[in-house]
Amino acid sequence: MFCLNNEFTGALITGTEVVWLTFPRYDSSPVFAKILDEKAGSFGISGEVATQEYLVPNILKTVLRDGTEVIDLLLRGEHSLVRKINARTPLEIWADATFNYGKVRAKVYRLSKGIYKLANPENSEFLELHLIFPSIQETSRGWVVSGEGYAFLGHFSDERFGIFGKELKFDVETGVERTINYWRNLIRRGKGRGRISRMEIPGFKGEDLLTAYETSVGMLLGLMYNPTGAIVAAPTTSLPEIEGGVRNWDYRFAWVRDSSIVAEGLISAGHTMDARRIIEFLSRMVSFTTKPFLYPLYSIDGSVPPREVEIPWLSGFMNSRPVRVGNAAAAQLQLDLEGFFMDALYKYYVATGDSSYVRGHLDVIEYIADWVSENWKLQDVGIWEERGVQAHYTHSKVMMWVALERAGKLVKVVDKENRWKDTRHEIREWITENCVNDGKFVKRPGSNEVDSALLTLPLYGFVEPDDPTFLNTLREIENTLVVDGQAKRYRRDFLGEAKYPFTLASLWLARVYIKLVRIEDAERIILGILEATRGTYLVGEHIDPKRKVFTGNFPQAFAQSNLILALNELAEAKSVAPDEEGQ
Repeated sequence: MFCLNNEFTGALITGTEVVWLTFPRYDSSPVFAKILDEKAGSFGISGEVATQEYLVPNILKTVLRDGTEVIDLLLRGEHSLVRKINARTPLEIWADATFNYGKVRAKVYRLSKGIYKLANPENSEFLELHLIFPSIQETSRGWVVSGEGYAFLGHFSDERFGIFGKELKFDVETGVERTINYWRNLIRRGKGRGRISRMEIPGFKGEDLLTAYETSVGMLLGLMYNPTGAIVAAPTTSLPEIEGGVRNWDYRFAWVRDSSIVAEGLISAGHTMDARRIIEFLSRMVSFTTKPFLYPLYSIDGSVPPREVEIPWLSGFMNSRPVRVGNAAAAQLQLDLEGFFMDALYKYYVATGDSSYVRGHLDVIEYIADWVSENWKLQDVGIWEERGVQAHYTHSKVMMWVALERAGKLVKVVDKENRWKDTRHEIREWITENCVNDGKFVKRPGSNEVDSALLTLPLYGFVEPDDPTFLNTLREIENTLVVDGQAKRYRRDFLGEAKYPFTLASLWLARVYIKLVRIEDAERIILGILEATRGTYLVGEHIDPKRKVFTGNFPQAFAQSNLILALNELAEAKSVAPDEEGQ
């Protein structure tokens, strides 16, 4: 399955069918949602796929068995999808659009030859379909076209704002060319590409690793909602961890944690200004009357996230009910968020030396540090968002320590006093006294279990990788949470046993191995993840290492970011020569 993004919305393509597309933005109702219900519509082309790959990130090239070529993309700056087709033989196109999460079927009106209006009968919303081909014939399902041309699908909220609402020239070809060039040039602005291309791991050559790297960077940049700089955790909702299961959540929001991790990955890839846009969005969400990040997640326009509801008329992916819209985690107390944000801000400064930006955000830095100092003894639900279970989670305490540690370094940049040293030491002592059992860190005081969040302790500088207590923790994680070379995040949660490994946790484990110079172990994890991408180089939420497939929402931004981090850190550990200027 491939994903297209254009900094406004995203589409999923399986074979030749668009099975998921939301308009006008990521968190809107889909106009095609076949992935969640056969009756919820798709935008398809007949024919059997021979090859399929990204031409450049976010631009998909498909070659059919008869030689027909299809280029799929979401136009830059528009709420529109284009399918550029060079049909060697006549082929059928269909566009079974729906609205309100598949509940309302579009009414189709022929406006003129090759131009159709797919209207929502309940309001003024509509799609405009242009079939620009030498030959077009209507069929009972759609249209048969031949020759070279375009299928353009645009979304409009009101007929006055459609393509025919203004007497302007309509030039699809220029839009396609400029969109392709935009993504090609954007990827080239970063760093690390030359170094990654010179690295090999067993089973993957440098050119394949470079494709994985560039695809990951392009996916993260595409998942950024351009008007605000918000990053969606994933462009989908309710793709389940287990087929037929109930772990089905809506990820089309900007999580503070996920966004900060994405910023970290983009900084590593040299896209510091894009990372700064994410950091700036998050800084604008900070509240100065209560917890800095009052909500763990925000709508991509910065508004309060909507309440979680179920969509009963959709059967769900492979009959996995319920389909959910909104996410109840927005009401949770999560205490690790401020630490992730402060770490991203600090890494931005380290990469750029931009002290003026630090000075301009001093009020945010100081307020976060003050709040953490006063409230670090609170309980929360932890990184795994346990519903109804609050505790003193070790990882949350560590990230509060990270918040104070990074704050101290940042205020030093602008010659301000670090007034949080004592509290930072107090948090460390509390963790050492309460969160260690049998010589290892545990997920929370009083427990003897570990979770994969503990892998972040050396990644965010709380301990050295070879710290004896951490090494004992690592062994316990390897013995209890690693399945077929990949890491689960925990054994059980409020919904029962966790079946599949968690891609982010696996990449954390790979990065820990790199720090410990266990290079072959790290490469095995990365290899397993890359094999599961099946040539798309997109990573999902969970990984089934036996079937080598991903489950859950797809693609997953913070996992994609950690693939970037892992590849860069692996190249450094293997002493691959750094890039020359511009590579």
